[in-house]
Amino acid sequence: MMNADDIFAALRVAGTCIVFACFIFIPLKSRFRYGNVRTALWVSALIVVTVVTTLLFLLPGHLFTEYNILGIALWFCLAVAVFRITIESSGFELLFIVLVTLNLYVNIMAITKSIVSLHLKEMPEAAAQMLVSYGVTLFYVPLLWILLVRFFRRIVELNISRSFWRVIWMIPALTYIVFYVKIVGDFWKRPVHIEKGDVLFSVLWSFITYAFFFVTLVMLLQAYKGIAAMEETKLIASQLQMQEEKYESMIEHMEDTARLRHDWRHHLLVIAGFADSGSIEGLREYLKQLAPVYMADTDTMLCENHVADVILRHYRTLADDAGIKIRIQADIPEGIHIGETDLGSVLGNLLENALHACRGRQTGEREIEVKAAVKGSQLVIMLRNTYENKIVERKGRYLSTKHEGEGRGIASVKRVVEKYRGMVHVAYDERFFNITLFMNLEEQKRSAPGSREQYL
Repeated sequence: MMNADDIFAALRVAGTCIVFACFIFIPLKSRFRYGNVRTALWVSALIVVTVVTTLLFLLPGHLFTEYNILGIALWFCLAVAVFRITIESSGFELLFIVLVTLNLYVNIMAITKSIVSLHLKEMPEAAAQMLVSYGVTLFYVPLLWILLVRFFRRIVELNISRSFWRVIWMIPALTYIVFYVKIVGDFWKRPVHIEKGDVLFSVLWSFITYAFFFVTLVMLLQAYKGIAAMEETKLIASQLQMQEEKYESMIEHMEDTARLRHDWRHHLLVIAGFADSGSIEGLREYLKQLAPVYMADTDTMLCENHVADVILRHYRTLADDAGIKIRIQADIPEGIHIGETDLGSVLGNLLENALHACRGRQTGEREIEVKAAVKGSQLVIMLRNTYENKIVERKGRYLSTKHEGEGRGIASVKRVVEKYRGMVHVAYDERFFNITLFMNLEEQKRSAPGSREQYL
């Protein structure tokens, strides 16, 4: 039977856990495997497990207090399992989330214990701990919002690479080990005399661990921005190279045109000579040799949009050189509300992936088909290409055939499309890989400087 102290302890743990659950699972809403109701049931079950674990293993004088390490280990495994069931994420990222939660939670409990033991001795301990824990948790609410909603939510939306989480999870793991060695033995395993220095240490340790996690998330965001900046710089350099190639081709074309115009009067004299002499066969043969020279220029514009035209021409040339059949139908006007870098990134990554897939095809036809047009308020791009390598898809992410991990090309395209509140649809069969994307032009127009909506 539960006594009054156990009830107060259960309410203390449950109340604190509910606050933590709100701040942890709201940023992860986009990763839910199931609906809100089913996820809430799993979270509620985890809160119940936390309450039971505290009552059985962590309160002095209870049944399994001597086995508190076992209790913590069991809770940790069950927490990871619940997160794994409800959230789509890598294992190391889940370890980071659970360990950060555990650190922040136990810090609140340690501060609560030290304050009650030093300043509220006249009150029933369990009731005092419940009230103080609510107060400390309330003080933590702004800090939890900054850490989890403002920063961690951005990381969730960016889908940070798994390679980061393989190392980052060790930070909360190490801080909890230090906490357990120093504080758990003093505050939970046995009652001891608490001094002012213990309260100060608990508060300082809480802010130190919070600072560790805050700096970790900021570093992750900065590292991601650095990688994104490098990719953008690489893309800009590639576009500049394409522009240079187009400029050189244009100069060569102008020189050829000038030469042909200069030579045209000589050709007219020869044609007139054949006509005067009545040599029809000679005239026909001369025109047959002359026609290819003046009909060689078939390099017409593929698209009105300059950036799209440069990229489409560049990859058409690469495809032609590789013997890959490519068909392009592009109707992208100049001045659409999509950044040049974003448009170049999408088209460049899509065509580079398609070219790589076709080059890897050893037998059969190698084809690329591109269609792009503005439909209403959306830019629609459809690309289809043949491929040979096996496609590996894990939870909506397509693993690269060039390196370990997710393919950077599709991941980069998805990030740009999400920026314009669009969507990406991927389908494939035994022969063709198809990708269709929609980018909302009005979304970018509303956020453009000087637009009326900006000042509403």
